[in-house]
Amino acid sequence: MTGKAMCISVGAACALAAAGAASSASALGLARVGSGFESALGVAQAPGESRLLVVQRNGLIRPIGRNGRPGPTWLDIRDRVGSQGLEQGLLGLAFAPDFATSGRFYVDYTNRRGDTRVVEFRTRPGARAVSTRTARVVLSQRQPYANHNGGALAFGPDGMLYVAFGDGGGAGDAGNRAQNLGTLLGKVIRIDPSRRQGGLGYAIPAGNPFAGQAGARPEIWALGLRNPWRITFDRATGDLWMGDVGQNRMEEVDVARAGQAGRDFGWSKREGTQDFKGGTRGARETDPVAEYPHDDGNCSVTGGYVVRGPGAPSLVGRYVYADWCTGRAWALDAVNPGTPEEITNRLGRIPGVTSFGEDRAGNVYVVTGTQVRRITG
Repeated sequence: MTGKAMCISVGAACALAAAGAASSASALGLARVGSGFESALGVAQAPGESRLLVVQRNGLIRPIGRNGRPGPTWLDIRDRVGSQGLEQGLLGLAFAPDFATSGRFYVDYTNRRGDTRVVEFRTRPGARAVSTRTARVVLSQRQPYANHNGGALAFGPDGMLYVAFGDGGGAGDAGNRAQNLGTLLGKVIRIDPSRRQGGLGYAIPAGNPFAGQAGARPEIWALGLRNPWRITFDRATGDLWMGDVGQNRMEEVDVARAGQAGRDFGWSKREGTQDFKGGTRGARETDPVAEYPHDDGNCSVTGGYVVRGPGAPSLVGRYVYADWCTGRAWALDAVNPGTPEEITNRLGRIPGVTSFGEDRAGNVYVVTGTQVRRITG
């Protein structure tokens, strides 16, 4: 994840009884649930299923077996995935809300030419393996460089698919793509892949903020992003959280509250809250809720989840994220973000954290290149 800064911040602690808070706060840990994977970039659980599926950058998706080792391959698209660059490969996985009946799921990857493909597959829920003959290309996007591909996928509470795109790569957004409404690069887009319209592999949902605006891509939901590395929805509020990797100075965490369409998160006018290219502040421009500098080895933010599950009660209601280089972790109050609380001393350093995951119960997992661990406490 060249040039990305990842950091975990924990915000103001939830109000807890004094005695219980201290014991709960000291109990954070990481329980290993899977190991032996190669270049793991994500973990997900399909609706109605108990198994956890691990996304590997090389084009494989494999379940965690009962012994914690990689199980038989569930999806193999190595023949179409290009993963030569550190930020290329199979980057995202999301299950349709009606997966239990439709069998639809979606992946985001860079192809052999380095361009982004969002592809739909269909399978029978519970199947041991997916037939690649079911593949349908939903969306294609040319990538000018090998980095800043984004690649995260997430279904929102509205049932629509949100896709994260970086600014196209290179340095300093030389093409000024993140602020250009005529391209998907540097954006989070919102589409309906269950329908098709106008020769597209998807439909434009009602409510997209730039639909009908001359020169603007109607898919765009948010703009001003450099390389959003992981986007997730808070299952309790519907807020969209993003970790956006900075250039050389600042890493940031952004949030679009439920129903906030068309937010501009500032890149490349600003890097975090600091001027980069400068420029007039627009009415839609939105500052990050947290940022941190490239001090003491920090370099690339990995966005996480707002914890809502029973496995880590001391973190419930807080957004957890991490820095890829240093493995430092923080938690941030999801409702009233303040100064992040660093939880590294409670959780331990997690160097090389590439992603986070969430199961159906809301438990949160940490992914490194070879391991998947569940946050406890």
